[in-house]
Amino acid sequence: MSDSRFRKFFSRSRQGDPLMIQPYRGYASSERLFLKGRVLEDEGISISNTQGAWRNIVNSFKRFESDEIPGAKVGVRLGENYFETITDREGYFTIDAAWQPPETPGHHWLNATVELLETPGRPTPQLSTTADILYPAHRPVLGVISDVDDTVLRTHVTSRLFLKMLYVTFFQNAHQRHPVEGMVDLLQAFYAAGSGLPNPVFYVSDSPWNMYDLLTQFMHLRQLPKGPVMLRDYGLFPVSRPKDYRGHKLYTIAHILRTFPDLRFIMLGDTAGKDTDIYLTLAAEFPDRIDTIYIRHTRNTANARRATRLINECTGVEAVLIKKSGEIWEHAKWKGILAG
Repeated sequence: MSDSRFRKFFSRSRQGDPLMIQPYRGYASSERLFLKGRVLEDEGISISNTQGAWRNIVNSFKRFESDEIPGAKVGVRLGENYFETITDREGYFTIDAAWQPPETPGHHWLNATVELLETPGRPTPQLSTTADILYPAHRPVLGVISDVDDTVLRTHVTSRLFLKMLYVTFFQNAHQRHPVEGMVDLLQAFYAAGSGLPNPVFYVSDSPWNMYDLLTQFMHLRQLPKGPVMLRDYGLFPVSRPKDYRGHKLYTIAHILRTFPDLRFIMLGDTAGKDTDIYLTLAAEFPDRIDTIYIRHTRNTANARRATRLINECTGVEAVLIKKSGEIWEHAKWKGILAG
């Protein structure tokens, strides 16, 4: 494609694309409801299993070149509950509030209606969509919190010069990406463990919200348990943080733990990042809430060796360093979490 055609192609989004509401999967206990989403221009991203590398690059550019709509008024209705909120300068809206749950929910997931009410400085289209809210009304005793990159999805973040990571990020779509060996079956087993009713699964990643559509489609295609996917705002000027903010993962997981105070959790991560530090910190701050921490050993880096040392020295919570998902199976069966 020539330079002039390239510029013409990417200039389309600046000519006023139609708007869209992109709600992210939320979650709720009997006391609190949390839902996050974004109002932005629809860049027309489509994904199929026959797309080539160039189309994947174009879609990657569109995701990160998103045109958000700040100051938009959004209404959210779920049963007898109704909330209104305003998008921030990055186009995000958040509902984090007390609510009245339905007396007979009937399902593990509830559907909220999200409506665009007002867009300052431009005509407001009649626009609404549905948001999925995880509501484990049967009060499970076990939950799962999992990292994504190199824990569930192979991203090669520890590859030399990040070349493999850059390749899968920009050249591969959801159909072409691969899960970490054994993790689909393992997460399905945790999801179905216990009473036969589903255990809630949460995915918490440092990937940007711009990757949300790709990650959720990947999870659907690979039949991973459906759960909230909590990503990170990577804007050039991130919105103000709460006073107790100590990083995306730590803050997000602490919020989940506080929302479900009667739930014990299994945590899954790897040594490529700071999962070990974060999980051990949370285990100390939320005593008796973390059942087991599983950390997969990736490439033998200085960070991996440091994480190994932290696990060997930790007390007060069971933390297990593994190399393959089969080791988690065996340990979980030994503990009685999974059936033998």
